Amino acid sequence: MHKYTVLVATTLLALAGCQQESGQPPSAPSQTAQPQTAQAPSDQVTAAVSNPAISVTPGTLQNCDGSVATVHWDASKAGASTASTEIWVGSSNADAKLFSAGGNTGEAKTDAWTRPGTHFFLKNKEDGKELGQVVVGGPACQQP
Repeated sequence: MHKYTVLVATTLLALAGCQQESGQPPSAPSQTAQPQTAQAPSDQVTAAVSNPAISVTPGTLQNCDGSVATVHWDASKAGASTASTEIWVGSSNADAKLFSAGGNTGEAKTDAWTRPGTHFFLKNKEDGKELGQVVVGGPACQQP
């Protein structure tokens, strides 16, 4: 009788291990689950434009290598009727340096020094008033 019990127990264990899958797909997520909003990692610089008077192409860079970028501006989109503008570049308005000067509209190409976090400021040359700014996005980079 002991051999019969061992044989039955072994057979049941073998059958339990060979059980077929039910063929039903895994259960779907709950209908009440809320989608999660994607958040930029803290080591990213978010591309930002204060208004459509100034833009930069490309607006976001993939790495911290210096890249060529083109700054475009149209002071009339900021409500300014100035004939002369300036583009300043820096990490803030306080430490910005003159990059380009031109008319009410224009564009200027940088050399390969633009990195994520670079700020460009459009100013009215006549009164120094800021008309807009743009920040290049991408990974957070160490200052050179």
